[in-house]
Amino acid sequence: MGEIFIERKDICRRLMRDVFAVKEGSFGKCYSLIGPNGVGKTTLVRHMAEEFFALNKPHTYYFSTVLEDGCTFWSFWSELILCFSEQIGEEELQASPHYNKRNAEKILSAYCFFDQYLGRIDNDKECMSRAIRFLNGLFADYTRLGIRIIISIDEFDRARTIFQDGQFFQRLFGLTIKGSAKLNLSILTISRRSVGTIAHHMQEGSDLEAAYPPQPLRGFSNEEMEEYFSMYEKELGMEPLPEHIRQEIVCLCGRNPGLLMSMYHEIELLDGKETEISRIYAEHGGFVKKAYDRMCTLMDTEFVDREKKISSMSIFIQQFIGPVYSEKISERVETLYSYGFVTKCELGEKNVFELSGMKEYRDAGKLVYEPLTPYFVDYVKDFVVPEELNTLSGLLEKTERRMRGILCEGMSEKYPDSWEEIVNRDVPKKDDYLDKLRTLAARNDAMARNLSVSKLNVLAFMDYYQIIRNHWDVMEKYFPLYSSLSALKSDMQILNTSRNTSAHLNLEVLNEAGRRGLRETCEFVLKNIETFYTPGAAPASKISGSLMAGKEKEAARESLIGKTVEMVNLELTSTGVLRGTISGTAMGAALSKKHLQEKGVRARDYVGGTVKVRIVRWDQNAGKYNAEWTASS
Repeated sequence: MGEIFIERKDICRRLMRDVFAVKEGSFGKCYSLIGPNGVGKTTLVRHMAEEFFALNKPHTYYFSTVLEDGCTFWSFWSELILCFSEQIGEEELQASPHYNKRNAEKILSAYCFFDQYLGRIDNDKECMSRAIRFLNGLFADYTRLGIRIIISIDEFDRARTIFQDGQFFQRLFGLTIKGSAKLNLSILTISRRSVGTIAHHMQEGSDLEAAYPPQPLRGFSNEEMEEYFSMYEKELGMEPLPEHIRQEIVCLCGRNPGLLMSMYHEIELLDGKETEISRIYAEHGGFVKKAYDRMCTLMDTEFVDREKKISSMSIFIQQFIGPVYSEKISERVETLYSYGFVTKCELGEKNVFELSGMKEYRDAGKLVYEPLTPYFVDYVKDFVVPEELNTLSGLLEKTERRMRGILCEGMSEKYPDSWEEIVNRDVPKKDDYLDKLRTLAARNDAMARNLSVSKLNVLAFMDYYQIIRNHWDVMEKYFPLYSSLSALKSDMQILNTSRNTSAHLNLEVLNEAGRRGLRETCEFVLKNIETFYTPGAAPASKISGSLMAGKEKEAARESLIGKTVEMVNLELTSTGVLRGTISGTAMGAALSKKHLQEKGVRARDYVGGTVKVRIVRWDQNAGKYNAEWTASS
């Protein structure tokens, strides 16, 4: 069976209008087609090229190129110009709309030169000088003759490694409307990363991303998803897929065309057998994990800030797993959207979570950002988050900032005129650090920038605890989930030790258990401050009924941990998790695929039934308990 193509109408319409089928008298535009692995960039451009060839536009020529290992600046342009000579030969030049013998001869001379010196230009300075002169005038000569050229450059991600001196990027910049006089030329780069990341050290400050505005290719829309699922019936002659099968496919593959087409191929090979997505994933699911791994690598190397300190993966984790610690999170998630790493849908349209049967994820009343796939979130949580040092660094910094914030707020509320003196009396040390910080602040005009510096800025977590202990009547309201001061002290010691051990956020010195403990401690402290206290609310002894109800729920959840219960209404997810409801409650619980495999349990045998499990812990992110199999099941 040939390749199945589901057209992406909006972006195809734009590229056809501005690049491939430009109106007479218009010079067309250059674009950068970007998007994650498997989203269909190369396939889309190939089909657009076929559509372009079918139009048979006169005096317009398309050339497809790929950046490969071993390529050099001059090997790229030499081989491309030789391709020009094959398609736009002397007869084509003479038949051009505005034929001029002088321009045609210059083009033919360029052909002869690059043919004669193919492979020799890089090592001969005089030869290189002549090559530059030919290349400088070539596209202007085509334009004067009325000849239009379209070039696509696939695997553009490799450009930074291949062309390290920036010459290639500067040449591409000069061939755009932004970089030169108008040429009858369109260039389309195709890459996973943004051109701004690939060419971030452009010479002379030229902005390649402005010259090649990004056109992100995202996952299938709901309409395209329906077209995809109808293929099973139209192309394979199958009955319409049951809803639970569709949901399992969406859970694993989301809107990603590459994953969806690979799943289609796996089902096509079943040859009429019962469609079990969980079995396909268990036996042939390597394509899913490979796509996830490549996506993780891509997001780790694409940044959302110019300083290249905050990775796309870090923002993805905060948005879909939490907690949020970055400032301007909405702006940075929008950057992920502009890269094509996430999608979003309008109100009234089912998002990817709903399409996979996970309706509880709907963020009512707002636009919803969606991940690559719902299961990709679990994958990141299980395999990336434990090792993700950037998010842990940010979490520790946020906890430190919040601690300073509540200390400043609480103490100044009770001691408006003397709180700094009281803090200095509580922690009579580190004045030399404070003096240096104030000198630095004055040098950087901190007052005009509305930045304040106090003793709190140079204290450690155990110093914070000392202040909190001395003024517990003021600070108690910020820590409603702690049963005692000793429990709070224990967590402050963990943070203090981690901050010192981590050598100012060099978190690689912490082992896996240390990082996990630090993450959990930071999250719990922040949960106290952010979830259970709103500035201006009543203190903990007089908190509202809704807050008390929340604490009672927490207590009820804790009371089940360690107990053996019955889990009913069992269902098997596409990821191999056996989940259900705890008998007599509305609370959910789940047995992980790994745990079931270790116990030798065949999960599908228990779907719809009841088993006994032991409750291990409450998973705040999943909103359900983690359980383990019991011998009595």
